Amino acid sequence: MLVLEDETELLEAYVNGLEDEYDVYAAETAATATDHVDGLGDDLDVALLDRRLPERSGDDVLRYIQSAPIDCRTAMVTAVDPSLDIIDMGFDDYVVKPVTPSDLRAVIDRLLTLEAYDEIYQTLSEKRVKRSVLSAELSRTELERSEEFAALQSEIADLEAQLESIESEIDDEALPH
Repeated sequence: MLVLEDETELLEAYVNGLEDEYDVYAAETAATATDHVDGLGDDLDVALLDRRLPERSGDDVLRYIQSAPIDCRTAMVTAVDPSLDIIDMGFDDYVVKPVTPSDLRAVIDRLLTLEAYDEIYQTLSEKRVKRSVLSAELSRTELERSEEFAALQSEIADLEAQLESIESEIDDEALPH
């Protein structure tokens, strides 16, 4: 996880509050943050970004992450109150300071849950397509006799149950689908 915060005391507090649960990479500048993005690649799951920085903004780092060939959830953690300028920004969460490490853990857990939801949803979609194709092409008798098709049906039911479980944990507004 990447934490970008230019205020040293805050950065240290965030890192100290998170490092017991997560691998935390700290950055006080946008340049250091983008170096971490490049170095971590797909190992970067979550980035917490301050918007106001001395040189380049956290918004620039957000765009950099989005343009990188990685799958990373992002949250803006900032003193900047949200305004209409956030409409076109591609973050997953927006948190206005002050925040505690406990608040950040809740944000991180939510982002990781959303990532799990997306992965399950993708797998479920793929399996539903297979079921649909097989249902259209094979006879009902062939499908009823097929152990593979029965296993596919079971996998679909399991994935649907997993999604329902996640949906019950997170409000519908937070879900991407």
